[in-house]
Order: sequence, then C-alpha cells, then structure tokens
Amino acid sequence: MQVIKSLLLSAILLALANAALAQQFSGQVVTMIVNYSAGGPTDVDARIVARHLPKHLQGVSGVVVRNVGGAGGNIGVNQLGEAPAKDRMNIGFFTWDPMDQLNGVPSLRVRYNDLKFIAGFKQVSLLYIRRDTAPGIAKSADVAKARLFRAGALSPTNQATLRMRLALDLLGAKYEIIPGYKGLRDIEVAVRQGDIQVTHNSLSGWYTAVKPALVDTGIVLPLIQYDYTRPDGSLGRSPDAADVPAFLEVYKEVWGKDAMPSGEKWQALQLVSKIMDSMGRTVFMPPNAPAAAVEEMRGAMEKLAKDPEFIADYEKVVKFKPRFIVGAEGERIIAELGKVQPSFVNFIRNYLAEKK
Repeated sequence: MQVIKSLLLSAILLALANAALAQQFSGQVVTMIVNYSAGGPTDVDARIVARHLPKHLQGVSGVVVRNVGGAGGNIGVNQLGEAPAKDRMNIGFFTWDPMDQLNGVPSLRVRYNDLKFIAGFKQVSLLYIRRDTAPGIAKSADVAKARLFRAGALSPTNQATLRMRLALDLLGAKYEIIPGYKGLRDIEVAVRQGDIQVTHNSLSGWYTAVKPALVDTGIVLPLIQYDYTRPDGSLGRSPDAADVPAFLEVYKEVWGKDAMPSGEKWQALQLVSKIMDSMGRTVFMPPNAPAAAVEEMRGAMEKLAKDPEFIADYEKVVKFKPRFIVGAEGERIIAELGKVQPSFVNFIRNYLAEKK
C-alpha cells in the first residue's frame, strides 16, 4: 500500500511540475520584436501571428508587437540577442539576414546560432520594375535592354540587396543600387514617385501592398521570383506566385532557350535563395531564455501551425497559406551557416566591395 501511495504522490508531483513548466508565460504580456518598421511585410506577418498566438500560451495576458527597424533589420536582432534578464521572455519575429552574419557586417553584433530557434516560415521573394523604365518595359526580359536605372534597397549588404544584384547582373541589366531605405514601405513610395525603378519584396508584401497599389494600377510589373525548388528537385515558379516568372525563365528569354547561368554569381544566387526561401521569416527567443519557456513557445508555434482560425486569417490577408518550419528542419537550416565554404564568403565580400 505504501508503494502505491508513493507512486501516486510521484505522479501527482510530476503532473504539477509539468503544468508549471507549461505555464512559463502565465500572467505576462509577451513582447514580440519585429526587425522592420510598421506596415511592411514582416510586420504584416508578425501581427497576424501575434493576434492568434496567445490562445496557445497558457495564461498569457497578450502579445504586443514592438517595431525596431534600422540597419537592414539588424538593430532589432541585436536588441533580442542582447536582452537583459528582465526581457528574457521576449520573442523576435524577423526577416533574418544570415549573409550579414557570414560577412561579419559590424551592424550585426549577435549570431543567429546563439539565439534560441522557435520556428520559421517559408517565404517567396521577388523583384518588380516600373513599366516606364526607359525605353519601356512590356515584359520581364526587357530589363536587359533598359537604360541605366536605379534599384532601391535597404542596407547595401543584406541578403535581399545581394540577391537583387546577383540576379540583375546575370540578366545583363545596367543599374545602380540606391541603399539606405529604412523599410520596404519607404521603398514602395520611392517607386511610386519614380525615384527608383526596381526593387524587391516578399510575397506577403507583394499581395498586401505592391500588387493593389502598384501592379493593379499599371505602374509596375513583376520582374522575377527567385527559382522555387519543387519536390522533384527542379526549379520553377512557386505555387504561391504562379503568375510571376521564375528567374530561369527570364534568363532563357534574354540569353536563349538553351542558355543556363553558370559561375560564382549563379552559385551564390542559388545558395542564398536556398537558405532564404527555405526560411525567410524566423522566430527566436534570447540566448538567456529559460529552457522551459523555449519549449513552451515552440509547442505554441506547432499548435499555431495547425490552428484553422490562424490559417484562414493569414490566407485572407496575404493570399496564401502559411508554411511553417519547426523543430529539426529549422535548426538544420541555421546550422548550414557553419558549413559555408570560406571561398564562398570571400567571393561575396569581394563582390559586395566591388559594388559599393
């Protein structure tokens, strides 16, 4: 009888301990740091997540978004990575930039590998161009015939700027980069005003802002989306952006149907696209976050991925379903940063230096 009582007591204590561990956020307001300004595509995605996440965190009072833009998103990442003890329960919702880590960019003071990975989201990226770019753009391949134009960017070194430069170079376009915009909404205004002719965006920004304001009004047309890797390993259009031509389609239209890009620029574009399109948005907690809180937040994200109300809300706003990356798959993508060959890093650093 005594043995049975002891087993029952142990079971009760274990259940109480597990319940306590599963309520790390009880009574708290969780701050979600977004590393770009309000109204941009990262912010749009983050606010949908913040709206639905509380129901999957036991006892949480709410999730509040704090926009911390600047330095191509690095200021917000630094703030999470250097969080004091009182902010160790914060989370970050980022468009991350692993290229800045690889290149040792001074504005990024923390390493993504040191943050606590929670979840990621697949996100297609694309370029678009003003139709009146001289002498006129009727189709994507016309970019190769265009006169010198201006391409707007955030920081001169971030992954989006790098990919845009690589793609435009491979297509033989004549351009100059205009960096320094704080957010993609600022860039969209510059495109509308004609200050710049080409820029980039993620698919959520495309559907929520660019398409209704700039495409449907006839100001711009989609230039390319970075090649999507299909389940069979072939490259082409993403099913989430079936009306936007893939890079290789436009490349073959410019250089000939049998042409295939090669060389270091093409290799670099493929590698960066593989990393970013596999996981364009990321959710992290600070390095000093309690292990139990990290596990509870991961569990909440896994539940969110299956939440029909969240999925419907997300799809209503951004026009495609959320594609989550959780657990080992996301950690594998981050671990890939440590496997990049030094020769690739040297090429990228030299390439960016030549373009300044």
